[in-house]
Amino acid sequence: MRSKIVKEQLDNCSFADLSDYNQATMTYHIPRYVKPNYVVGKGYLVRIDSQLVDNPNSILATNWNSGTYPKYPYYKIYVSKSLGKMIYLDGLAFDMATNSDLSTMWSGWISVDNLTLIKELQ
Repeated sequence: MRSKIVKEQLDNCSFADLSDYNQATMTYHIPRYVKPNYVVGKGYLVRIDSQLVDNPNSILATNWNSGTYPKYPYYKIYVSKSLGKMIYLDGLAFDMATNSDLSTMWSGWISVDNLTLIKELQ
């Protein structure tokens, strides 16, 4: 009974990696979540929060980017500048279903809190 409740609670976690479950001991090894550090001059594959995608009325679009906004949720980005929690990126839209680049580009400021790092690019 107790493990069922724990499992339900862990399933609700957004940052926990639950792939390391030991059936014999009924335990999880959950590594500590560390926010990614986006380094100027490096490339990344990221997911942009859905409330910013294709939203010309977002604070990001109106206050930071002169009305421009990302049109797709996934981008291959190059970090050009950093200002506190904000980074300036040059991005190429990416289709996760086909694992291919799209022809749409977007450049602008975005908060690192609105990005989910998928992987660092070489």
